[in-house]
Amino acid sequence: MYYEIFIDVFFVTNMVMDYFLLRIVSRILRCSATHLRSLAAAVFGALALCLLIIIQLPDWRLLNTVLVHVVINTLMVKFGCKIKGWKKILQGLLLLYLASFLTGGLLTRLQTHLTKSGFWTFLLLAAVSYLVITAGILVYTRLKGNVTNLYEVVLYAGGKCKEVKGLYDTGNRLFDTISKKPVSIVDESVVESLFSQDELLQFHPHYIPFQSVGCTQGVILAVTLDSLVVKNETMSRTVDQPVIALAKGHRSFAGQCQMILNPDLVDG
Repeated sequence: MYYEIFIDVFFVTNMVMDYFLLRIVSRILRCSATHLRSLAAAVFGALALCLLIIIQLPDWRLLNTVLVHVVINTLMVKFGCKIKGWKKILQGLLLLYLASFLTGGLLTRLQTHLTKSGFWTFLLLAAVSYLVITAGILVYTRLKGNVTNLYEVVLYAGGKCKEVKGLYDTGNRLFDTISKKPVSIVDESVVESLFSQDELLQFHPHYIPFQSVGCTQGVILAVTLDSLVVKNETMSRTVDQPVIALAKGHRSFAGQCQMILNPDLVDG
């Protein structure tokens, strides 16, 4: 008995699935890996599997298993999710296999309701499975509340630094129309310890338009800091030249929160 494998289809199929799985792991662990980074890791994983098939070492089945499940998958998780530390890498591997199990189950369930099969049908079902799992993650995150969305943020400007608590808010889609960068909102009282009004011109002050609930249209003062570091228990990311909008008395500035983080700033 033998199987006929179309290596190009095999490559694309594995690349797509690896990409979806890496994005799921990144979302669960709140990693800062970009989509391009995850795609590159998925290409590596799919290419490595294709090479193992081409080489054909039937007597080295144990070695092939180690290469696939230990070496290749570990490298994919480490670089595709931008994870540091063996503990987090192990968590990523476990989540990768769990996501693979869930995705495979959804694919099998969805295939029973379709009469057509083939490569494009598989891609459609894989995309649907990815969206379903991602939606479940988002719902779970919402149910857990905003506490899990708090980050430690260190702002740097003019040789000074200020540590604040930032709230990861998916509703913040503010972008700078000049630099095209994501904009986070900070309580204006925070910047008083970083620079004075006389030093404001050093940080490229400008106004950007915005819309919000209760305010159909307006402008808000924004500045460009030297850098910031955003981190929690699972990730740490440094952002150079971040654009920060200054607001006073925002409804989200309550308790220990002094900053509203743009999701694209955290997720990359």
